[in-house]
Amino acid sequence: MKVMLLVPPWTIWDIRAHDTQGIAGMWPPIGTLYIAAVLRKAGFDVAFREGGFYSHRQLIDVIREERPDAVGAFVIAMFWERTRTLFTEIRAILPTCFLFAGGHGPSAFGPRALEECRVMDAVVYSEGEATTLDLMERVRDSRSIHDVPGAVVRVNGTIIDNPRRPFIADLDSLPIPAMDLAELHRYRPSYGQVLRQPSFQVISSRGCKNDCLYCYRLMGRHVLRMRSPESVVDEIEYYVRRWGARDIKFWDESFTYDRARTLGICDELLRRGIRVSWWISARADSVDDELLRMMKKAGCWCINFGVESGVQKNLDTLRKNLTVEQITVAVRAAHRAGIKTFTTYIFGIPGETFEEGLETIALAKRLNSYITEFFPISPFPGTDLWELACGSPTFNSDVRQIGLLKEEIAFAPDTMTHAQVSELRRRAFREYYIRPAFVWRYVTGIRSLFELKGLFAGATTLLKFTSPRRRTCQCTHEG
Repeated sequence: MKVMLLVPPWTIWDIRAHDTQGIAGMWPPIGTLYIAAVLRKAGFDVAFREGGFYSHRQLIDVIREERPDAVGAFVIAMFWERTRTLFTEIRAILPTCFLFAGGHGPSAFGPRALEECRVMDAVVYSEGEATTLDLMERVRDSRSIHDVPGAVVRVNGTIIDNPRRPFIADLDSLPIPAMDLAELHRYRPSYGQVLRQPSFQVISSRGCKNDCLYCYRLMGRHVLRMRSPESVVDEIEYYVRRWGARDIKFWDESFTYDRARTLGICDELLRRGIRVSWWISARADSVDDELLRMMKKAGCWCINFGVESGVQKNLDTLRKNLTVEQITVAVRAAHRAGIKTFTTYIFGIPGETFEEGLETIALAKRLNSYITEFFPISPFPGTDLWELACGSPTFNSDVRQIGLLKEEIAFAPDTMTHAQVSELRRRAFREYYIRPAFVWRYVTGIRSLFELKGLFAGATTLLKFTSPRRRTCQCTHEG
């Protein structure tokens, strides 16, 4: 049985503003490639196609030529309309093909996805490996799919919403993602998140113990599962030996939750003599001086801290369970250890005022990270923020217009206007990056050609975004 996994056709304009195109990157969808590896291990003939590299017509031509028995799409909310169109056309040319979807969008929509896309056979909730394998084995063997745990299915015209499947407890049991199925040469990581190339992604844990207002936890709410240090380093070593990997980006919600495991990964990298640079995300309350020094020694070059706001009231609204002081201490500790930081901030938090937004900009400048991002708050389906925002007249709930990297503002709190949220973002980028001290530090710290290219791309993007003409004219582009 042949299964084609894919990302629907999309363009950079679907998820990013015009102003960020110059520094935007693309990564292979590692979750989908995990599923591909599990299916292949079970004996299925598996293919993968990245919709970012194909037009709608090109992808349809590929599907017509390869004639898969099943097509599964990884879908974020902004791609939902494109997925419905794609599936409708696939059904027309392959009437018996089993069509299913997973990812953040369908997992949040649930039965509604099958109601809106009448040609689709199933939605895979959340973590997809076990559920997708169960579905495909039943389809292959002509067995009923009516009671597949973790899936919404259509059987004889009836939509059945089955109970959720338990999360995979032993992540070490999963195979390494099937990166060989992806057109790796066509991907390019985002500037500022990679030190050297080739660069690969690794997920060393799944889930999150926190309860942030804006987050949709595809891999579990209050559930955290971690791979062993040996398993993590085995995967890194595989990428080094097969593709010459020089840099690793960890996609964990917070890499340093378990201090002993983090030290174990560092020890294992050093013991095996694996020389790669690596980038992580961490909570400010999960690092300390000793841990940071060990991470630096083992190759960690940058840590992403989600700062979000310089005002404690707004951090409490977001349910961050952190203080501004804790964040400040952690960022400065990372800098002392010789590790760069990538800090992120949000404007438009419920109850936030314009003046509080200015305090956030001031904190960003004091922390003085290697890279910062300033996002508009974005209510995505399935989050508590979505439920809160849906009652607001200032919220545009069209999922195609929602995104952290969009120029258009989908939501503004009743304490600010959309224009004020936009102005805070423009002012933040301008005040943060156009500082002689920052420019000098960044330029003198460049250690690779990739970083140099990022400097020029970022400068071009910044000039476009902060120019006076952009402040008076909101430009849009339809992909």
